[in-house]
Parts: sequence; C-alpha cells; structure tokens
Amino acid sequence: MSERPTLPPPRPPPPPRNVLPDLVIPVLAVSFTIYYLTTITGVPWIAQASAVTVSVLLFTAIAAYAVRTALRIRAGRERIALERRGVRLGVEARRLMLLALTAAYVFVIDHLGFTITTFSFVFLGIVVLSSAANWRRALAVSLACSVLGYVVFIYFFHTRFPRGPIENFLRGVL
Repeated sequence: MSERPTLPPPRPPPPPRNVLPDLVIPVLAVSFTIYYLTTITGVPWIAQASAVTVSVLLFTAIAAYAVRTALRIRAGRERIALERRGVRLGVEARRLMLLALTAAYVFVIDHLGFTITTFSFVFLGIVVLSSAANWRRALAVSLACSVLGYVVFIYFFHTRFPRGPIENFLRGVL
C-alpha cells in the first residue's frame, strides 16, 4: 500500500481585528453633523439644502460602514474591545501629528484664510499619513482641493469662510 502524503495542519484563523479605534471618526462625524443641522435654521434655504444633502450622504455612508462592521463582528472577523497593547510609535506619532495639524488648522484659518490653510492642511496631512516621497501627489491633491473649495464654497455659494491673502486678491480680480 502506498502512503498518502501528510498534509500540514491547517492554520488557525487570524484573531479578530479590533475596530474600536476605527469608530472614532464616524461617531465624531455623526455628532458634528447633528450639531451642524441644528444650528443652520437661520441661514438661507440653499445653504440648508446643501447641508441636508451632505448630511444624508454622510449618514448613508456611516450606516453602510456600521452594517458592514456589524456583519464582520457577527462573523468573528472583527471585534470591539478596549485594550492596551504596546505602543507602535510610527502609527501613534502619525496620529498625534495629524491631531496637531487639525488643531493648527483651526487656529490659523482666521489669519491665513480658507484657501491657504486648506492647501497646507491637506498637503501636510497626506505627507504625514503616507510619506514625504509622495510630495508630488500631495501637492496635486492639496492644490485641487483648495482650488475646488474656493470655487465651490467662496465663489459660487458666497460662504463666509475666513478670508486671507488669496481670497482678498481673487475678490479684486474676479
């Protein structure tokens, strides 16, 4: 009789991934959106319509994420747990730097204006989250975001974002 080759034992499934840190942004987004929707009652109807449209899209995306997460938790691939493991400096440092960038954005926007501050925040955020080697892509994305933000919000909708040198210059030109 010939012997069958022995197969290696099957690998155990990977442990479920903790998704608790991933829930911070959706929870904050829902909280901010609810706050925003409750404070726009005195603005023109077009601003209210825009806010409601964006809010519905945001709530839909977050609901889809919540359903996906619930299904993965049920299947045992993800879990929600408060745990403390060894600190991975690379990830933690990037998170802290992004938090510092966000705080700086809030404090600087009144002085530099919407366009320059948004450009700087998006550029530095991409570099922090990816690497300095992606500076060309970061430059292109941040330029596109700041120009699109200016055109849509300031030029077309006349949103009262903080004005800086670029907004003041373009106000005189356009």
